[in-house]
Parts: sequence; structure tokens; C-alpha cells
Amino acid sequence: MFDANPQNLSSTNIASIFRNSLTEIPAKLATIPPFLVLVAPRHARSQRSYRYIIPDHQITLDNKMVQLVCLNCKQTNHDSEQLRDFYYCNDCYSKESSSISTPPTDTTVICYCARCLRELHKQLPKDKLLHEHSKPKQLKTIAKLNLFAVLCIETSHYVAFVKCHKPDEQHEWIFFDSMSDRINNEKNVPCVTRVPDFDRWIEIAEQDQYYFEDLHRRQKEGRLTSRKFNESEMRQLRLFRDGAFFFYENSAVNHQ
Repeated sequence: MFDANPQNLSSTNIASIFRNSLTEIPAKLATIPPFLVLVAPRHARSQRSYRYIIPDHQITLDNKMVQLVCLNCKQTNHDSEQLRDFYYCNDCYSKESSSISTPPTDTTVICYCARCLRELHKQLPKDKLLHEHSKPKQLKTIAKLNLFAVLCIETSHYVAFVKCHKPDEQHEWIFFDSMSDRINNEKNVPCVTRVPDFDRWIEIAEQDQYYFEDLHRRQKEGRLTSRKFNESEMRQLRLFRDGAFFFYENSAVNHQ
């Protein structure tokens, strides 16, 4: 991704960078990806475009980000000068599925443009058109991708925040540090610890306009007084300041 940050903002969220990158090219996703890895944009001097980046819990892919192709006439929504509405219709697809060469998958958007949909509906029995499930659904929101990991880099020091799923369909976030400590200045000691406040950090960062300013102030005060950041504050700084790779998954797809 790329974002020159012409407004010289200190912070933004990763979803905005992703959307702006697609608009700038311009480009659309050809399919719904089962996984999406977003890389924080940098300038030519390897400096990050934004000092702080907020990893959104969820990224919504809409019809402006995903290329839609009519199964009937092959027209797409890629031409921004001629906007088209696209729909999904269960009855139309059921009627035509046997003659369609491209098999449906979890990453393919099955849809029809408005013109083809009208023509196809003329061929459907009237009693079917009266059923609620037969009503076409306009495709605006295509899919939702959920955050499951953030890899953070500071010089050559890598740490990661990773979501772990539990049997009861709940989840918890853990923090992995491969260089938590050293033995005899020779061997790195890794650590894995729980991060119960991970979700709350993101919520506060999105709502509090002074959040990063306060975080930076506390870090500066700690340096002046030789007082270290507490563990929670340091991890927050690593997450928002050093986040380099943001990993998202399409939870609707079975990856096993």
C-alpha cells in the first residue's frame, strides 16, 4: 500500500490507508481474499507515512473495493464513469448455474447487473417472483475481514499480537516477543503473555483524539526521569507506532 499523507496527519487507521490506496491507483480486488496482509506505507527514506496506525478490528469490503462481474453479460463495475448496480438473485443463479463455466467458490461474487436481472426475471414464473427469498439483493457490502494478527518491527526487534480462538467461540489476544530477555548476553529469551486489554486499546485510540499525544508525553517523561514505561504502555506504543504488517481473514471461509 501507499499513502503519502499530504495532510501530514500523525495517525490514521489501516482501513483508510487500504481504501485510499485502491482509489489512488485506481484498482479493485478481483475476488474476496480468504486472507489479506496489509503493509504500513513508507516514504522513500523508509519512514512511515503516519507516526501511529490503528489496526481496525474489521475491514468492510464494499462494491467500490471489489470488482463485480455480471455472470450473464460479463460487464463489470470497474468503470467508475458508468456506475452500475449489481444484484444477487438466488432463483436466477439456480436456473443458470448448470450452464455457467466458472464454479462458485467462497471468494467469487455471484451477481448480475440490473439490466440482465430484469431480462432474467421476465423468464421466471410469476409465482416465484412473489416469494420473499426470490427478491434480488443489491450488492453494496460484499464481505467483512477480521483482524487476527499484527507484526510490529522496531529496527531488528520483532514482536507480534495474535488472536487465539477458544472452544467457546470467544477469543483472546496474546503478545509474542522473541527477545524479551537475554541470558549472558548471548541467548534471546522469548515470552508469550496474554493481552486482555487489546480490544479496548483500539477502541480508545479510535475515540480519544489525545490518546497518542498522551502516550508520547508519558514516554518522554519516562525518559527524562529514567522511569521506564510500564508494560501496558510499552505494548500500546509497539502496537500503534511499530505496527508494520496487519493480517486479516475472511471468517466466512473454511480454511481447513
